Amino acid sequence: MKKQVVIIPALNPPEQLIEYVERLLDKGFPHVIVVNDGSNPSTHYIFNELQNMEDCTVIVHNGNKGKGRALKTAFSYCLNKFPTIEGVVTADADGQHALEDVCRVSDFFAKNPNHLVLGIRNFHEANVPKRSYIGNTITSFGFYLLFRSKLQDTQTGLRAIPFSHLERMTLLKGERYEYEINMLIYAKKRKLGIREVVIQTIYHNNNKGSYYRTIKDSLKIFHRIMAGFFNFNRQFKKQLKQAGDFDE
Repeated sequence: MKKQVVIIPALNPPEQLIEYVERLLDKGFPHVIVVNDGSNPSTHYIFNELQNMEDCTVIVHNGNKGKGRALKTAFSYCLNKFPTIEGVVTADADGQHALEDVCRVSDFFAKNPNHLVLGIRNFHEANVPKRSYIGNTITSFGFYLLFRSKLQDTQTGLRAIPFSHLERMTLLKGERYEYEINMLIYAKKRKLGIREVVIQTIYHNNNKGSYYRTIKDSLKIFHRIMAGFFNFNRQFKKQLKQAGDFDE
């Protein structure tokens, strides 16, 4: 039995998500949390099927609040419901993360439980959509420029996160894709080690199902990197200082 809960933010997911969750549970994950982030009514039958599964919880957002908010909602739920787990594994709902890769990240994290583990893709493969290559290049370069940390895939949604850091991560700003870069900034500032695990690079239909807007979201993330470097989220920093839990 694995010791991490799997979290899947979902906006209008494909029907294959049902089998995907079933197979995750068969692989020994104790629980799967799916966040319905304001999906269309036409997909509600998928969430109903998931809710009827043992060891699967569906959390519903009334309206689309963004991937960052969906992750924070699930983190808060884990803090209350699963206080004995060692961490969580986040995965996407669109089939980009193969089951064996989720298990690979989980197993690597089990041996490195005090690290943020990233499942990284190879953006030089021929099947990578141009917009995905551009988006990741922009954000990876910005992160390296300011933090001198070379990460191959700053936008990966397949991550393993220690339980001990979940509460602080619920305080991070960012409601959409920029939240995931805030997580990396947090790791650098908190000296939480970042480890990388190579995963398959999978895109379906040239990634047409993605809600990532190449230029707009990449620039937003780049701005977040800049703000994180110079300010490190002042409100978050203030909260941690008040709690006596921040090291300069």
